[in-house]
Amino acid sequence: MNTIYVLPKDLNDALKNLENSIISSLKLSSFRFTVEFNFEGLKFNKIGITIYKILANYYNNKKIKKNVFITYSDPGAVALAQRDYPDIKENIFTFKGFNESIYVDKDESILISILPQPYDFDTFEPMCDNFKGLHYSLNPKFEDANIGIGSVIRERRKNFVKTWYNVYFLQPIDNGALMHSYPNNWLLFKEINKRYLFKKEFEERPDNETIFVNL
Repeated sequence: MNTIYVLPKDLNDALKNLENSIISSLKLSSFRFTVEFNFEGLKFNKIGITIYKILANYYNNKKIKKNVFITYSDPGAVALAQRDYPDIKENIFTFKGFNESIYVDKDESILISILPQPYDFDTFEPMCDNFKGLHYSLNPKFEDANIGIGSVIRERRKNFVKTWYNVYFLQPIDNGALMHSYPNNWLLFKEINKRYLFKKEFEERPDNETIFVNL
């Protein structure tokens, strides 16, 4: 019997899918995961807090002690998140602040990083290298197009990217949408009369040419 794949009807539906993907990812041997929502108008703090609650609730229900932390690139984003979520304000840091904290090398820590950008690399990479626990990065952009081809820095960033495994991805594209919800494969949908119909699945993320050919 063929599996019927459907796109989430809204963000709340997508966040339910995200929960299943994150819980499933806890069985993997990898420890660095990416979560990507690539469309406009999103409140990324809400998604970050959703990831926090998924992980905190999962381990609390199992009575396993895990400290979950959220990190941002700059102090302004930290202050805003601490204001909006005062009950967990002690668990919110900058990349640099968490790297200098007593929690960075604790096995029971889990880390969620919000929107790391290419210009954050010099503070983000050291934190990642020092942190050995489970790490979820929301909408990361690690590579920088302004760095010359063949440079040592570009290779260093490419090698860093390879250490991350995507567990959730959702993006509208021309005439369709692309989705990955672990443990499922990557799913391509075609838009027909404002409806998204499943087109094809892939074991790895398809490149732009593959998407174009299949739509």
